[in-house]
Amino acid sequence: MKKSILSLITFVLLLCLASCKNQKTASPPAHYLDVLRVKADLTTSSMRSIYNPADFDELEKEILAGKVSSRDCYYRLRKILNSYHVVHVYLMPEQAEPITLPLVFYYFGNEYHVVSAIKKYEKYIGWKVIEISGLEPVEAIDKIADYYSYETVVAKKHFIENLVPFDDYKYAGLLDKNGKLRVILESPEGKTEELRLKAVDTRKNKFIDITPEKENNCLPHYEKVNYSINPCPDKRTLYVPYLSCIAREDYPADVWFSDIIKELNSGLYDTLVFDLRYNRGGTQITWGFPEKYKDELNKYNIALIASGRTFSAATIFMESILNVCPDAKIFGEETGQAIYNYTGIKFDELKSMNCKLAFPMWLDEISPLTAAKERSDNHYRGIMPDVEVPENFEVFMQGEDAIYNAIYDYFAGV
Repeated sequence: MKKSILSLITFVLLLCLASCKNQKTASPPAHYLDVLRVKADLTTSSMRSIYNPADFDELEKEILAGKVSSRDCYYRLRKILNSYHVVHVYLMPEQAEPITLPLVFYYFGNEYHVVSAIKKYEKYIGWKVIEISGLEPVEAIDKIADYYSYETVVAKKHFIENLVPFDDYKYAGLLDKNGKLRVILESPEGKTEELRLKAVDTRKNKFIDITPEKENNCLPHYEKVNYSINPCPDKRTLYVPYLSCIAREDYPADVWFSDIIKELNSGLYDTLVFDLRYNRGGTQITWGFPEKYKDELNKYNIALIASGRTFSAATIFMESILNVCPDAKIFGEETGQAIYNYTGIKFDELKSMNCKLAFPMWLDEISPLTAAKERSDNHYRGIMPDVEVPENFEVFMQGEDAIYNAIYDYFAGV
């Protein structure tokens, strides 16, 4: 409450100061006031220890000079916030932006493939991405990542996944003079084609998703619910897809964990896999559950799957498992969340840009997670895997998962 009041007072003072500076000029545009709001929130939150006003001050001057539109301001602010490398400080649009690229890419271990497309480009689903605007995919993604908040380098690999707003490519300087994105793709047979893509409206276009050649219900890629249980008795493995640390109204977390233990006690399994590769966090909903079932959990091989998409509360969950199951192994890649940054997020509305500012309530004020720190080589890195395994497109298309296969092989040899 005190910080909220202080933030409001700071904002009012900044607004008064701006008004005094501009008595002889017209009222500043609405997005100028949004910039003042961002400055007030950062100076009164945990971000104050690393806050630097210089870039904001320069942006203010350019706005007052009529050089920066509301849309330009939105992207300028995103780029400024990126410079802090704190994943919990970012701008979030009130609604998902509907104008996107007509293709969706997915990262498969140093390769990007088309995994979804509108009907016009359906034939390219599964094709490998060779170039984006004359750049290697990773170079193009580095440019896009300038407008996203990230902490670990591995997190950048995934920013191009999902329906990326077309303006991201524009502001990253990746469009040609006609406003199109040039992409070179390679077919499974080795044929290459160059496409010049324009923006599409997702409200008017249906996207078609990739389908593996062999159906496999154990694959994690198309899970929709926040958490579930996925039995695979023929592999003597119980999969637990954990996509989001947000409680399901139809399936309380305590019931979910109890059901996991009941399924394990059926005698059909040797290995328990918590798949957190898509878990961007949320609110911690499993406090006490791993400790409650410590004896039962330690009867099995425990695997945790992480990736550069794994953030926040998901890494706290990993810590809770590692604390009670010290022999648990992590597979996949480094997490996108660095181990030092544990937070809780506040939101402030930026009306003119139709978005919210997210910023952390605590930054580096809570001791690093002890068990997680033992799995990292640096306080500012993510949780590192015990067994690094990249995803593999060919394996995926065969109806399997490269990380799951690595887990079978690992525990078979133990």
